[in-house]
Amino acid sequence: MKLWALSLILVSFAVRAEIGSVIDLTGTAVIKRGKETITVAKGTKVEMNDRVDTKNAVVNIRFKDDTSVKVTENSSLVIDDFVYDPKAKGAGKLAMKVALGTVRYASGSVAKENAQNVNIKTPTATVAVRGTAFTMTVDEVGASMIVLLPNADGTVGEIEVRTAMGSVVLNRAFQAT
Repeated sequence: MKLWALSLILVSFAVRAEIGSVIDLTGTAVIKRGKETITVAKGTKVEMNDRVDTKNAVVNIRFKDDTSVKVTENSSLVIDDFVYDPKAKGAGKLAMKVALGTVRYASGSVAKENAQNVNIKTPTATVAVRGTAFTMTVDEVGASMIVLLPNADGTVGEIEVRTAMGSVVLNRAFQAT
């Protein structure tokens, strides 16, 4: 087998790798994966470049690094990138976009080990995560509201929210911008 053919097979395999799964679901939602539309069920595998569109659903996704993402009703989330190797400390990365609706994010190992490798965007803001939980809401015209939440253990982390107007650091529970 020629080297270029083997490389193509390896790249194709890497792009189609499972990065997490749906751990809980209420209602009806779909994942758009390329030209394919998948009806979401508990246990549905999640891959890079998936677009999660909820209709009347709430979808809870757990990534391989224990990042938790809750996509609420009438929302859309695109998972751009996810790389995680539990043996390679600090080498992972995560990138996603909230296009519409409300999404709750709780950091997993990638953010806790290398926060600068987490890139979360809305149409009007970029969130720099520093190992914490927050929620993002994007309305129909793309305006964003981001709220810092306490972690499950009661501690509060920190996020930096950047927009075209500047940036603000949120470090107290329920601060919003």
